[in-house]
Amino acid sequence: MIEPYYLSIDLGAGQGTKVAVFKGVHNQIIESTLPITNYGPDFISYCSSLEKHIIHLVKKTGLSIKDINSIGIATAGILKNDGTFLLIANIPTFKNNNLRTTLENIFNLPTAIDNDANAGALAEWSVLKMELLYWVFGGGWGGAWISKDGVINSPSTDWQGDDGDLHLTNEPGYAIPLNKMDVRSLFFEVNGSYERFEDILQKEMGPDALIGPGGDTTSLRAETILSGPGRLRLFKAIVGDDDFYERFLDLSETEKISNPSVAGKYISKLSSMRVESAINTDRLYGKILAYATRKLIKASQKDGLPENIPICLGGKPSYALPYFGPSTQRVLGKMGLMNYLRPSVIDERGINANLVGAAVLAARKIGTI
Repeated sequence: MIEPYYLSIDLGAGQGTKVAVFKGVHNQIIESTLPITNYGPDFISYCSSLEKHIIHLVKKTGLSIKDINSIGIATAGILKNDGTFLLIANIPTFKNNNLRTTLENIFNLPTAIDNDANAGALAEWSVLKMELLYWVFGGGWGGAWISKDGVINSPSTDWQGDDGDLHLTNEPGYAIPLNKMDVRSLFFEVNGSYERFEDILQKEMGPDALIGPGGDTTSLRAETILSGPGRLRLFKAIVGDDDFYERFLDLSETEKISNPSVAGKYISKLSSMRVESAINTDRLYGKILAYATRKLIKASQKDGLPENIPICLGGKPSYALPYFGPSTQRVLGKMGLMNYLRPSVIDERGINANLVGAAVLAARKIGTI
């Protein structure tokens, strides 16, 4: 059987849109990026730029658009059930527009679209073929609960803004509350200042960042800590005015560690060198992740989440799993939870989970998987 060709799109709201051609769902032939600087001022200009980018990329493979069987799109943000953008951070002009139907009309090809965390989960499932939780850490903490048959449970489509309507498995970082008193006690265990953390968070994001889901002033949203920027906030709160860690980094690394998009690898470097402030950062990150995980699992078990299913982690901050993972697993064990945290199998292969997931979406659209 000749494997179909799929066009795979990963629409990011940060750096750009990745586009790839796949033969089958795991064999990526080519990939390139349409930078966000080329998006243009509105949705129409973005679609025009994307169309040209796709045509050029497909030609580079020696194929034509007629050789492509279907298109899959993984996207940041929340969608309506028909694929229309409902909420997409950093690109407000996309709201109420539908990229799926637009590309379907431009290329006359079957097209599917889903949230990028759901797409990443489908990528993971396409290899493991088992029920799992998939979490991706980046600017926030997204996730999906996927059945053994590859069905995303409780997706957040058509969300109307009520935090109570978000299922914890789908938007955990945004929907899980972290009780401030509990978090403060965890800070105390590693000699960290919770008050300093709150000050850092408020200066960075404003006073609303100190308010948890549903307007609860006694809690925080989990992603304020359990994310790439969150790990850096913990580090800053633990370090305070102590610059001892700087002697373990060169000058350029010391400057970069203040940048949330790259700080993670330098915190990990310090952890690997047994620098106390970094070790305590990851110990605290792990304990808070375990605390949030327990909330997610206990709430989701009421909806049928099986006990002890694996949790697969994707996204750059998940590369620090060797540092925060042991603390998380230890605390989960004490709670009686045997769910095993493991790196994404797709990430381990060095390929983009969102692009693979988009290829799976494309394959499903035409019934080839």
